[in-house]
Amino acid sequence: MRKTILTIAIALGATTAFAQTSLTSKLNQATTTAATAAKTATTASNYTAQASAAASKLNTVLSLTNSQKPQVASIVTDYLKSKASLSSLATTNTSAYTSKLTGLNSGMMSKMKGVLTAVQYAKLLGLKTSPKADAVAALFL
Repeated sequence: MRKTILTIAIALGATTAFAQTSLTSKLNQATTTAATAAKTATTASNYTAQASAAASKLNTVLSLTNSQKPQVASIVTDYLKSKASLSSLATTNTSAYTSKLTGLNSGMMSKMKGVLTAVQYAKLLGLKTSPKADAVAALFL
């Protein structure tokens, strides 16, 4: 009789412990997912401000013409918008994130090369190697 009661008590204790562990695991997973979603949303909402700041800085540094300004602003905005949409991959699938970001970077630079003069493009590449952390740095991360 004592063995039966002891066995039932152990079984109930194990079931309760497993349920608590499972619930804790699911709660942690939900919290992590929510935090990642919030980070993505924040990044996505800020890309327009980042794009405006970067385009303004490029306008100053590269001495853009009136016809180049909207083109550069569009390229920068599209790039940062696409980069923001990838931000969730940074935590879930690092290799896919790196691969897609590399493609975005080369695509953006290719578009910039088509809009800028050779001298302006060389200055842009010089900004890439600059140690300054400013609005333009978001284009090279």
